[in-house]
Amino acid sequence: MTTQLQIINQLFEIQSKINALSEANNFERNFNRLFSIFEEEGFTMQDPTNETYSEARTDCEANIVGQAASNMKITKTIKPIIYKKVDGNLQLVQKAVVMVEKK
Repeated sequence: MTTQLQIINQLFEIQSKINALSEANNFERNFNRLFSIFEEEGFTMQDPTNETYSEARTDCEANIVGQAASNMKITKTIKPIIYKKVDGNLQLVQKAVVMVEKK
């Protein structure tokens, strides 16, 4: 499973870099096909970018940019949240690594 997580993380990073260049439309179909292969194997990936962050959140490891506050937002995802379906249940296999800032 470690190799699969590494591949998913690399695909996510490449996709993020392409999105930053505004070239995502040219590659969207390819990324969707690659991620669907992993979904067929039971993996589910979530990008928590732009979601609210609190210290009670257990699916993310956060790097706080600036001062910590009660009203925080995930501004960048370095690694996505990855779940694996095992015996019909989703299990967290990787916490997201994110950048968090005050809203």
